[in-house]
Amino acid sequence: MDLLSATKKIVTEERELTLNILRHLREVEKRMLYARRGFQSLYDYSVKELGYSEGAAHRRIASMRLLKELPELESKVESGALPLSTLANWQ
Repeated sequence: MDLLSATKKIVTEERELTLNILRHLREVEKRMLYARRGFQSLYDYSVKELGYSEGAAHRRIASMRLLKELPELESKVESGALPLSTLANWQ
C-alpha cells in the first residue's frame, strides 16, 4: 500500500473512531458515570480524565448532544461531510 492510500485509510478510521467516541460519551453522560469518578460534569471528565483541551471537549460534547437529537447526521460525520467543528456549532 502506498503512502497516499494508507493516509486515506487512516483518515476513514479516524472518522469511525470519532463517531465511536461520541457514542461512548453519550452513554457515559446517560449513565452519569463521570459522577462516579468524582467529576461534576461530563466536561470536567473530558478535560481532566480524558485529556482533551477545553475546546476539544466542548466540540465533542456539543456534537454528541446534537447527534443524540439528530442521529441521522451520524453518517455525514462518518463520511467526513460534516466535521465536528461544524456539528458543534450547529444551531
